[in-house]
Amino acid sequence: MLGAVTFLMPTLAFKRSARATLSERLPSGGADQLLGKAINRQAELRQSRPHHSIGVNLLIKYMEWDAALYQVALEDGLAKEEAGKLIEAINWRIFKPATNLTFHLSRLRSSKLLTRVQWMTDLLFKTMFTAPFQYRNIPTRDQVAFDVTQCPLAKYFRDLGIPELTKYAACSLDHYMAAQWGMTLQRTTTIGEGAPLCDFRFRVNREK
Repeated sequence: MLGAVTFLMPTLAFKRSARATLSERLPSGGADQLLGKAINRQAELRQSRPHHSIGVNLLIKYMEWDAALYQVALEDGLAKEEAGKLIEAINWRIFKPATNLTFHLSRLRSSKLLTRVQWMTDLLFKTMFTAPFQYRNIPTRDQVAFDVTQCPLAKYFRDLGIPELTKYAACSLDHYMAAQWGMTLQRTTTIGEGAPLCDFRFRVNREK
């Protein structure tokens, strides 16, 4: 529950998660040194932060921290994939409690998993993934399906010249979230990789 509340405080949540994740993966002292550089870089990025709806603004603040840490990690010699995986682990550590709480609350909506997942994704687009996100639901019986046709997170990283970070900071978390819900996410294209849309198809994980 505490983790879900902390999610609403991006600076606190990111610093906590980053320090814990970096300490697990970097030599002694390396975590604090890299995080210190990221704090300075984030202060620079904050000056040109885009402003949208409340929900998207919250997400952009997380992406801003991701970009800051990713940039200084690359400057310190980390490979793009290694730096990206760090961001992926940090973000899931932050987002996991909030998505887990939402999943448990969805039981009040229905006992059917597909109905619950449809309700949760609809809720996300009403609260977090609001304008300038654009999406369209795909009517179907055996899955939860929708296409995202505009993504401000992908645009944010593209404008910073690090479009590859979208995969680690945002897109990969969708698969973790699906697994948490007992679903499998099948997605063939993403805006972050240059496609015109992200095709989300959530199916019940039959191995559960």
